[in-house]
Amino acid sequence: MDVPATYARLCGEVSHFTKEKTGTSLVDAYFGPEALDPIHQRKGKSPEELVGEVKSLIDGIRDEIDSQLRADHLIGECESICVVVEWLAGRKIPYADLVHDIFHIPMKRFSDRAIKERIAVLDDALTGFSGSDLRERVAFFVKRGEITGAQLQHLIEGELQTKAAQVGEMFKRRIHSVMGTDVTDNGVEYQTVRGAPWSGYNWYQPGFKSINQFNLDVTFNIDTLYGVIFHEYEHHVSNLWREKYYRESGDLELAVVPLHTGRCVISEGTADTAREFLGVVEDNPNIKIAEALNTLRRMTSINAAIMLNDRGRTVDEAVDYMIEYGFRTPESARSAIGFISPRTSTGGQNFWAPYIFTYYFGKTDFVLPVFNKAAGEGELTRFFQTLYLNPYSGSSVTWKQAFDWLN
Repeated sequence: MDVPATYARLCGEVSHFTKEKTGTSLVDAYFGPEALDPIHQRKGKSPEELVGEVKSLIDGIRDEIDSQLRADHLIGECESICVVVEWLAGRKIPYADLVHDIFHIPMKRFSDRAIKERIAVLDDALTGFSGSDLRERVAFFVKRGEITGAQLQHLIEGELQTKAAQVGEMFKRRIHSVMGTDVTDNGVEYQTVRGAPWSGYNWYQPGFKSINQFNLDVTFNIDTLYGVIFHEYEHHVSNLWREKYYRESGDLELAVVPLHTGRCVISEGTADTAREFLGVVEDNPNIKIAEALNTLRRMTSINAAIMLNDRGRTVDEAVDYMIEYGFRTPESARSAIGFISPRTSTGGQNFWAPYIFTYYFGKTDFVLPVFNKAAGEGELTRFFQTLYLNPYSGSSVTWKQAFDWLN
């Protein structure tokens, strides 16, 4: 069995299945040979056929791949893909098991105490803002920084495009320069879209470049947008190094960048830790407030996802929770529900329903603690070399193994 080619082919075939079921392809990016491009792979295989072939591939990986880290990474990806197919085929999987079996992390709910502590942080950050209570101060802060529609489009395609180029230069100066090697970076093009289930997305393209799209249906806070640039650019950087490794090593499986595997946990974790990587210290108090609010809203979104998918609560109940504890407007809460609800607005399965956990826990449970430990021990060069020069480190399955040198 040609394990890498079989993996690439099966990812393409599963992508057709997930696209048919949910409108979303399993494969997020591809930069390998034309013949194995996901769009050229066979359509119409049954879920049973797909799962059976992926399980056979797992046996092949155990027999043929000598590197333990590479084998563990590939097996973890394949196990996740099997669960995705079975889930979308109609198998009843408890939400906690779905999150765990796709992303190899536990489903964790934030306690009421943790939410109250985060609200206190936000309250402290908004000291001095107008309003008789915290809710009014949050509303004032959010309203003053709101940007949407044509104004948002102008900002994204102008000032933010320039800012992204500056962030790219920061990665080169502060990280790539200490790693002992460099990577081609043909830049990021900023675009705007409508009708997407997400607020922003990085679409990596073959040839060391990306397209970053922002959803004009979403009302952004201008201070939040600057944080998004760092997040999305790190996604771009990670894929630059992945493409370089593939082109130099020939490890074909790396030319496929899948969604809904343990890879996503580390990918979102590193993207959310980009400012720490770069040593960015914000002196703008509005950005610090935006970070406090976004952290609270991410935590309450996780709890709302559990309400909807695990505890059988209604959309209205989840919306009310996000309004009350996430300090959202009704419109903001209902917009956020689209990402975490078990069903889409048209009644289909929501591909993204289990994904919300990857951001917060990818950072707090995986990336940031290891980064901080490496920084404390003067090992940041080796940290970045492990992270970017060895793509097999980038999974919740292999993260601890890849960084065992730090323990």
